[in-house]
Amino acid sequence: LIYLAFKTDTTRVATYQLGRENGVGISDYLARAVGFNLSHQLSHNTKKPDGYKDFGIYCRFINEELGRFATRLKATPEPGGEGNMLDHTALLFGSASSAFHLSRNYPLLFIGGRKLGFKHGQYLKYGEGNEKNQATSGISSDVGWRGDMNYAELPLSNLYLTMLQRLGVETESFGGSTGTLSEVFGKN
Repeated sequence: LIYLAFKTDTTRVATYQLGRENGVGISDYLARAVGFNLSHQLSHNTKKPDGYKDFGIYCRFINEELGRFATRLKATPEPGGEGNMLDHTALLFGSASSAFHLSRNYPLLFIGGRKLGFKHGQYLKYGEGNEKNQATSGISSDVGWRGDMNYAELPLSNLYLTMLQRLGVETESFGGSTGTLSEVFGKN
């Protein structure tokens, strides 16, 4: 539906959420597509033998679906414009972490938007994280989510602010942002 909405220029903005952190809802059954029972339980089973292997199979499936969507956008000429739909679309893919639920140190993929000025083909890591707080959180203690946050690290809202500005939204801040990320736009 998102692809068709973009292709027909019905909308330029869409949010697609596969699941919720608490594992409630129909999306928790998505793991059945690759032979497992519940998605949320898969993430917590990472502390069991083969747990990460099983969780990896599920994550691979999710990422392949994202790739299929991005490939379809890339194969479609931009309606009334130059390049393809992926060139004019900014896709942000967020991931939940496995055995713990923290609001930091999440892997993210940013895809598309070449004609919007976004730069790709790079791996960026902001801050060092706090390994002491994350080592066992959710597995054997609640140290991680109760631990101290290193506020010197860049907030995710900096990426959101960068995206908003590149998409033409005139704003100087968004959700506690401290600036923009110049590393994600420019020449490839």
